[in-house]
Amino acid sequence: MSSSSNESLFSSALGPESGTLYRMSRAIAEAFPERRVVEGLTHTFDIEEFSQAGRCEARPRSNPHPLMQAEWRRRKGISATAACAVFDVTWNGRSLVVVKAEWFDTFCHRTYVWVVAESRTVARELASEVCEFCNEPRNAVLLFQGGCWSKSPEMWEQIEAASFEDLVLSGDRAREIREDFASFLRARKDYERYGVPWKRGVLFVGPPGNGKTHCLRATIKFLGVPCLYVHSLKSRYETDDANIAKVFERAREVTPCCLVFEDLDAIITSENRSVFLNQLDGFANSAGLLTLATTNHPERLDPAILERPSRFDRKYHFGLPNDVERRRYAASWIDRLDAAMRIEDADRDRIIEATDGFSFAYLKELFLSSMVRWMKKREPGSMTGILDGQLATLREQMKTDTSDTPKT
Repeated sequence: MSSSSNESLFSSALGPESGTLYRMSRAIAEAFPERRVVEGLTHTFDIEEFSQAGRCEARPRSNPHPLMQAEWRRRKGISATAACAVFDVTWNGRSLVVVKAEWFDTFCHRTYVWVVAESRTVARELASEVCEFCNEPRNAVLLFQGGCWSKSPEMWEQIEAASFEDLVLSGDRAREIREDFASFLRARKDYERYGVPWKRGVLFVGPPGNGKTHCLRATIKFLGVPCLYVHSLKSRYETDDANIAKVFERAREVTPCCLVFEDLDAIITSENRSVFLNQLDGFANSAGLLTLATTNHPERLDPAILERPSRFDRKYHFGLPNDVERRRYAASWIDRLDAAMRIEDADRDRIIEATDGFSFAYLKELFLSSMVRWMKKREPGSMTGILDGQLATLREQMKTDTSDTPKT
């Protein structure tokens, strides 16, 4: 590959304009006339991830200059990946070249990859092995929005931080949920033996602020399988129906996995419901698909979704906490307070009784906001009065807050 070819490879080819990929493909073919090229747009091919795992060696060339994208994350500091680069790759004793180009097309992140090898067979073998390895989202959640999939390490970290131990659920609900899913994951051979599709749907139902999202994250963490999260089906160039098909197609590629629709009533409408149900009912290639959904408003869901057990065969209800649950939740907060913030047992009982009708979100806000206000003066023995004042404020807010979630 000559120096002039190196320099011109990306010069006029990259970007979302019409003809971009054709110009790029032709430039690569001219740069490597004696070799064979396999090309394709793929969200699963990541030669850097493959190399970092020790599966090959991939070194970006200095010419053409590699365009690097750097990002900062609190626990890992600065990391960089190549957006546009030419890699020299050594894999299974063979020398190959991988050309990678990335850009944003409206709201969608596009990645195009060319694999250059001595033969198309070798190029395809590397492409297949890289895609197979990268297909599972390691340390990330696959997030669908704007018609595209992207990896979200941040959402994965939120899931890893969730725990059933931090939840106050009625009765043995936490144990029941864990045993229910553990039993399902162990039973694949039994499902296959009796000809029952090894898939299921679970719906978390109840007013906002009562632990559905936290329980959802704790459940995903407990399952230990890849997670795909649907944020929205809306996109500029694709219909909801096309995006639903894209969502389920991707989920079936990584089964067993959990496919999450949070606030299902806001995502599935009368216009896209039919296609959603067809995909949910699909028997082909759905083994190991766990569809997890939440809703604050079950009355907005069509009976075809809510009442058909073959679609969401289990519904867990998350209602307002009763006296026992409020007491357990309050104890978990009060027992962690510094001695200067502590309140008398009689005041604790009175406050718990006065929070009847509070959601867990409002209870959390009661204690957090009171602690913040206590910090302004830091007067020992003043927490009881602060809690009483915040309780009255939140009680008034509840009268006008239709979301049942405190405004912070």
